[in-house]
Amino acid sequence: MKNINKLYKGWSNTVLAISVILSLVATGCVKENFKYQYSAPNDKLGINAWEYIQQKDSLSLMAEAVTAAGLQQYYSGSTEYTFIVPRNSAFRALFKAKKYEGIASIPVDSLRTMLAYHIVKAKVLFSDPALLQRDNPIAYETENGQTMYLSHNSSYQGLINQGTKKVWTIITSNLQPNNGVIHVTADIVYLAK
Repeated sequence: MKNINKLYKGWSNTVLAISVILSLVATGCVKENFKYQYSAPNDKLGINAWEYIQQKDSLSLMAEAVTAAGLQQYYSGSTEYTFIVPRNSAFRALFKAKKYEGIASIPVDSLRTMLAYHIVKAKVLFSDPALLQRDNPIAYETENGQTMYLSHNSSYQGLINQGTKKVWTIITSNLQPNNGVIHVTADIVYLAK
């Protein structure tokens, strides 16, 4: 009986090992077939920030807001800025919270001030040596005259206003149009001290 149990254990371990190997082969997870594809973090988009925003369906409300606020010159000009660009979901959350019907119902001065905070007066890439140290917010001036703190966490996700009462995580970073850099967020950001 002992020999049958040993034989059964050896057979079941062999079947398990063969099953694992076959599933790895079937899913393409065999190490020797893997080839790393390098993608440079500093690839240029070849267009300006305004053109990029206008091309993305997920940023259509941002395009509408920029036009309503009359701020296109920042996004299409040659001066390099860091553009914090909220997705459509961020604007929808704002509409719901403030009971706005859409971009047109936001007072223009409020919209302009809000969007000007999303324009940093420097080109800030998270691959810059100044930002290599994690959890080290660096202060940058925005177009509305306030400060925005940019940093990253241990997972190298960009953070906005770390060290203040409200921190936001950047969902897509280091997009490089001809006139600076774009960081996409799921929120409309502000400085909360």
